[in-house]
Amino acid sequence: MMRAIHRVASLFGLGMLALLSAAGPPRSQEAGPAEFTFGLFGDLAYTAPEEPLLENVLSDLNRHLAFVVHIGDLGHPRAGSCTDELWTRRIAQFSASANPLIYTPGDNDWTDCHAEEGFPGGNPLERLSALRARFFASEQSFGRRSIGLTHQSSVDANFAKYRENVRWDVGGITFLTLHVVGSNNGLGRTAEGDAEFAERNSADLAWLSAGFEHARIRGSRAVLIAQQANIFPAFSPFPGNPRQEPSGFAELREALGIEAAAFGKPVVLVHGDSHYFRLDKPFMRRPPQTPTAENFTRVEVFGSPYHHWVEVKVSAEDSNVFAFHQRLVPANMLSNKQR
Repeated sequence: MMRAIHRVASLFGLGMLALLSAAGPPRSQEAGPAEFTFGLFGDLAYTAPEEPLLENVLSDLNRHLAFVVHIGDLGHPRAGSCTDELWTRRIAQFSASANPLIYTPGDNDWTDCHAEEGFPGGNPLERLSALRARFFASEQSFGRRSIGLTHQSSVDANFAKYRENVRWDVGGITFLTLHVVGSNNGLGRTAEGDAEFAERNSADLAWLSAGFEHARIRGSRAVLIAQQANIFPAFSPFPGNPRQEPSGFAELREALGIEAAAFGKPVVLVHGDSHYFRLDKPFMRRPPQTPTAENFTRVEVFGSPYHHWVEVKVSAEDSNVFAFHQRLVPANMLSNKQR
């Protein structure tokens, strides 16, 4: 199966090469500043009392940033993350952002919208369809100042429903989102869910391959991928059962390691899911992960009950391209509240 997926992804990459070649010669750097700053956050407001804490984070993000990425989980199913009411509130908050805001779904936004997770009568696949219609109808990001996004659905008719997978370029760096969610990526609960996983996994693998091909053609100096799920069970903390088989992350993890090693320049994966802020190098552990990709960095954002965000500074002089800084929101510090 993995070989078949790689063949599809390779064909997709060749198609993208032809399209980009027809559009003109490769560019070494996308229009935009070589130095800029952006923000990362997600996995917040899991209870009603935490809603003001999310507002504090959003307010703190309203500084001058190139863009902001929300890596999924609009809340918790028990606190309304599966409901149209909460979605309306989040869309209003995202739209009010002073900066362009890109959102990629989390498991609490549709995969876990069922009785076992506290949403009686819920249908995850119905919620997924509704989520796409509500959050991914536009060609632009959210925010009072928006940026244009390239959607997988717009460049490959084989994946026409995957409007949530997007790509954009700033300052010679390629950014992309993948729809990869916690709860084992939706695999292993129902037959319908397994079928949805198989199709979405193929779309994610193709979009990952296309993103790296795009970066190579354009001469991008780095690639950053944003998704919700933690795909590295070998490193605790890991949400759920790290030994669950079959794994909903194994193929993607393998493909990511291969692509990153082949690219050679800095590659970053940003995710949430474990609610544990960290910065590490999971592809430098052998075995079982091969090949080693020393140029690959994993960043996990803060998550409930810790309501903060991650600032990323891009430098023209830094060979690592990215520098990551924790931004602790003073009003949200639990240590202050406990005094």
